[in-house]
Order: sequence, then C-alpha cells, then structure tokens
Amino acid sequence: MTPPILRPLQEGEMPALVAMQSASFAALATAYPAALTPAYDAMLREPGYAAEVAESDVWVAEAGGAILGSAGWLGQGDGVGRIRKVFVHPDAARRGLATRLVRAAEERGRGAGCTRFVLRAYLNAVPFYESLGYAADRPGERPLPGGLSMPVLFMRRG
Repeated sequence: MTPPILRPLQEGEMPALVAMQSASFAALATAYPAALTPAYDAMLREPGYAAEVAESDVWVAEAGGAILGSAGWLGQGDGVGRIRKVFVHPDAARRGLATRLVRAAEERGRGAGCTRFVLRAYLNAVPFYESLGYAADRPGERPLPGGLSMPVLFMRRG
C-alpha cells in the first residue's frame, strides 16, 4: 500500500471525514458505555459539526482515494494552539499515522506562533497523548445529543 499523504481537508469531503471519524470512535470507544456510540455518531452528523471542523486547520491522511485519518489545530490566543479532530480509521490504526497527523498539526500551529498546545482527549487516547508529551490538565465532559455527555481529559504540552 502506498504511504498516506497528508493534505488539507477539501470542500465536499465532510461525508467521508464523518464516516472515518465515526468508524474510528466506534472501534476505539472501549472506555465508554456502548450507548454513547450512537449519540457520538449523531453529534458527528449534526449541521453544527461541519462548522466546528471548518473553524480549524484540519488535514487528512489519504491513500488510494480514501481518508484514513485526520487532525487539526485552532489558535486559542496567547501562543496556545488546540489540537483537535484526531482520528484514524481502524483499518489504518497502529501504524504511526495518528502521531504523524498530530505532529504535523503542531508544526502548522508553531508556524503560526503557537508555543503551547492543549487538547481534549477521549479516555482511551490518554496513553497515546502522554506518549507524545502531553500531561493531564483537568477532567471534563463532551456534550452529546439527547442530553448525554462523555468524560474526557483536557491535556497540555509546552
């Protein structure tokens, strides 16, 4: 298989991005009750989610015409960048793609003046982010449709 290329998310790719993110969450959401998976999927398909993605500099990993992963960043002010939308399709997992995507997002953020980074980690991803040098900041919640929410951990680096 040809190694994935990293490139900016393009207009019209939201359905493919959402499908990849949904598959990623469903495969790795072992830290959460199964009932949250449909609510998470519904959140990805809400009209506001596309706007949330559009406000960030989201890039995708693409190979063979398929989106295999994503990661982006958004400036928060005072030299802080927020890493967001980090997902890898289960078929491409455990090959270093998430690390590559996060490091590329950080590099783009540093190019725009960010010296520190924060993120909201899903519980199953905390060890991954720790391996990249992120440390726990504080616990939080990710609101989901239907009045549900899921615990997350806010993390920081730098």
